[in-house]
Amino acid sequence: MYFASRRRILIALTVLVFEFSVWCQTPQLTRQHSNPTKSDYIQGPHGYEGWTLNSPVPGSGYGDEKLPLTLVVARNGHILRRISGDGFVWNWIFWADGRQVAYESGPLHFGLACVLYDLKKGRELSRVDCYHDLPQNAPDWVRALESASHKQPQ
Repeated sequence: MYFASRRRILIALTVLVFEFSVWCQTPQLTRQHSNPTKSDYIQGPHGYEGWTLNSPVPGSGYGDEKLPLTLVVARNGHILRRISGDGFVWNWIFWADGRQVAYESGPLHFGLACVLYDLKKGRELSRVDCYHDLPQNAPDWVRALESASHKQPQ
């Protein structure tokens, strides 16, 4: 009987320590704001749609303003990809008849990259510095993304 109660205590402590270690490893942003809000859905070709998941960023100086952390792309109601930005996903478009997305990603200030992402392969195809002036030979997807970002209300 003594050993059985000791075993239960040991199991309970093991579970408690495991749960605490998982909690400690969870990013603070996730712990404090575990329910991000979805942006408006953007319809793409062939049943594709996308949206961003937006959350406040503690310590950013933006208070409770929700910022776009993740791009979600779905097709016919099934999520295909969740793409985390390098900081934030500021703007995005469908490209190549929905097989790719192009998005602007970067921190709050002083940096912006334009990224072309293949949805089927689940990987980045190309990256261009969009913080500085675009080069004359910038790819068409970068130009389309940049022109789309200037049309959105700020």
